[in-house]
Amino acid sequence: MTGLRQELAQTHTVTPALVQAAHLLALPDLELEQHVREVLAANPALDDRGECLVCGAAGGTCGCLSVPTAPRPGGPVLDGDPAEEPPGEIADVVTAAAALLPAADRRLLDHVVADLDDRGYLDRPPERLAADLRIPVARVQRVVAAIRRVAPAGFCAVDLVDCLLLQLDACPDAPAVLRAVVRKHLPAVARGRLASVARALDVPVDEVTAARDYLRARLRPCVPLDGGTVRPPRLRPDLVLTVAGGEVQVSLTRQPRLRLHPDFVALAADREGLARLPAAERQVLTRSLAEAEAFLDRLTQRGHTVHRVGVEVARRQRAFLLARSPAPEPMTRADVAAALGLHESTVSRAVHGKCVQLPDGRVLPLGDLFGRAGTVHACLRGLVAAERTPMSDADLAQALAEHGYPVSRSAVRKYRQQLRIPAQHLR
Repeated sequence: MTGLRQELAQTHTVTPALVQAAHLLALPDLELEQHVREVLAANPALDDRGECLVCGAAGGTCGCLSVPTAPRPGGPVLDGDPAEEPPGEIADVVTAAAALLPAADRRLLDHVVADLDDRGYLDRPPERLAADLRIPVARVQRVVAAIRRVAPAGFCAVDLVDCLLLQLDACPDAPAVLRAVVRKHLPAVARGRLASVARALDVPVDEVTAARDYLRARLRPCVPLDGGTVRPPRLRPDLVLTVAGGEVQVSLTRQPRLRLHPDFVALAADREGLARLPAAERQVLTRSLAEAEAFLDRLTQRGHTVHRVGVEVARRQRAFLLARSPAPEPMTRADVAAALGLHESTVSRAVHGKCVQLPDGRVLPLGDLFGRAGTVHACLRGLVAAERTPMSDADLAQALAEHGYPVSRSAVRKYRQQLRIPAQHLR
């Protein structure tokens, strides 16, 4: 009969805390902002100590829940130094729209305009923006209507269809069938399937052809106000790289300013007052504080990890960032993980969905700084994100070849469709 023997062994266990930390690390900037709002709304032991972007009151003292963020590059400044106001037509639109709104909505105007990208599109529809700010949707709709009233037709649209429909409202001579084409059949028209569109609308093909020609000649896919060429939407950077004294400096653009609610902290410290509370309320207080502390720790760790990864990437790509090399050096996430003593999956989550502002002002996905170690898809995505004017498939094929990916124009078209990147005339 064999005897029993005890042995010590270490095993890796995935705890709920690790899962939550990994999820938080993988969130891009906009999703992190939304997640913080949801946690704030669900846990009363957390407090937003920043200034509300909607009404200007101190965080937690108003009904407009808004996590403060760093100003968006080129965004409007309504109450600051006039020298900081954006040049050109956008400043005129802000001024004219403010004159149409009551005083209570003018700070909301600042927030809505800051939500516009370089195409003149809103990042979020008015309903979602109102829900995020916890204000009536009628207020946001009123501000959007004021902007659209003074801006060129199509500006402040939610998406491509909305932009084109707004332009059609100002075009009384447009073909009658064009509105239906825009609403339901744009992809088919873009692919040249005019006969199938005509059958679906029960109209002659000539009417659909005329509608397409009018669309191409008179309408625009977006209405930027910078007076220049149409650019892809501005990405919001998570990291900003600057050059000081010949060295690359890395900084986080925004970190939610949260703290434990002072009332909860004071109540938890008052042992006598805590003892007088019913057991159920004590349990809620204790659990809320514990969850709030854990969330703040995870939030701090997330910022620390993203910053560490950014510093290591900047160190390895120093020559490219200082314009001494035409392209990033070959580098993998495993290389960065080994240098930092992290797991490769941790680095992958820290890179996923994050964007970086280069010293020359361009904003690119952080993953694009990993050089040739990426795939042709990642390279194509980076080229489109960095283009100052939309490139054709042939131009993209040439650019990919210069980056070490010799592919044909038709292959670029296939890759672009797989990545859901619009064609040149729709970007």
